[in-house]
Amino acid sequence: MSDDLWAKAAFNNAAWCDAVCAARHKPGDFLDHIWVQRHGAPPYYPDAVTLTADQSNQQERCITDLSRQRPNGIAVKDSFYTLELARFGFEVLFDASWIAVPAPTRSSSGNDSLWQLAKSSDDLERWEASWSGNDQTDESSRTFLPALLSNPDVRFLLALDGDKVLGGGILNRAAGVVGLSNVFSCGMSAETLWGGLIDQAAAQFPGLPLVGYERGIELATALQAGFETIGRLRVWLRP
Repeated sequence: MSDDLWAKAAFNNAAWCDAVCAARHKPGDFLDHIWVQRHGAPPYYPDAVTLTADQSNQQERCITDLSRQRPNGIAVKDSFYTLELARFGFEVLFDASWIAVPAPTRSSSGNDSLWQLAKSSDDLERWEASWSGNDQTDESSRTFLPALLSNPDVRFLLALDGDKVLGGGILNRAAGVVGLSNVFSCGMSAETLWGGLIDQAAAQFPGLPLVGYERGIELATALQAGFETIGRLRVWLRP
């Protein structure tokens, strides 16, 4: 089960990266073993995500082609921790763990009144400002564009106390699972934040496993909230 979830988590993450790029009119390409973005991904997003543990020629060929096309910096998400890219001039940016809640359920203590979906461009702008700590509203400086709000498989979640933002996260449905990413707190306790996001995933996309990846303190927090580790990943960067 964990290997199956690992593969689904990797594909789900690539689908999310593709959705973010498609909202900028620059979708990537899904090949047999790798998703690749040849036009430049937005900040914090990779230019390639491996989709299988197979160390295929296709993966290396795409990565080396990208390196030739864009020598000034690309990032590769090695979803299965199998690639060795140092010989191509890459450095390890970070290692992380894939995590999952195979069968998320709603808790009896869930507080739906705390949570709100971003439904308008203004909502999304507020979400991103809270997540990034940057209140710039110029579209060129933003990571998430309003076109994402029309995607039926994406949810931007905000926890609110009146007008005060307490925290949030993103859900995306793909590959038979739901991805959780960009979790942030503005003073909300980790237990309430992560528990609430699991509740919301179960409510928004019932019956589907919840997956994501974390590292460091965030990984420990996710495990305390009920996630389990299902695999490892590595992000490589060619400066």
